[in-house]
Amino acid sequence: MSSIPLARLFAMGMNTLVTGLHARLAERGFPDVRPAFAFVLLAARDRSLTGNDVAELMGMTKQAASKLIDAMEAEHFVSRKPHPADARAKVLQIAPRGRRLLATAESIYAELEDEWAEVLGRARVDAMRSDLTEVLLATNDGALPAIRPSR
Repeated sequence: MSSIPLARLFAMGMNTLVTGLHARLAERGFPDVRPAFAFVLLAARDRSLTGNDVAELMGMTKQAASKLIDAMEAEHFVSRKPHPADARAKVLQIAPRGRRLLATAESIYAELEDEWAEVLGRARVDAMRSDLTEVLLATNDGALPAIRPSR
């Protein structure tokens, strides 16, 4: 087992967590969540975003970003507001349903971590988080990298 590359194990673990997240989100009233929505909502939680910001974050064209934002707005996860400094631009705001989605996702991730702790023990899960955080900070100039899709 120790010959399995760490990157492959992380990918498998991430897939397990994301699959569990989406199954539980659907059970809790969020069957319409696309994985891309999470990247946008997490970024919008931390700072103001424009359509151009979403395109850059997601590694897509401005037109594709606009369609993504349209879909998120249609599902009431975000709303567009006038940009305070640029009359041509709009700023995304997380709508109440988007905030509920983020809170629900955080709760589900805590449940999933608890399930891992049942297998490994809480101390080992906490150590894994600490070790991974340390590596990410050390390899990203002291800051955690933005959460974005793999490119």
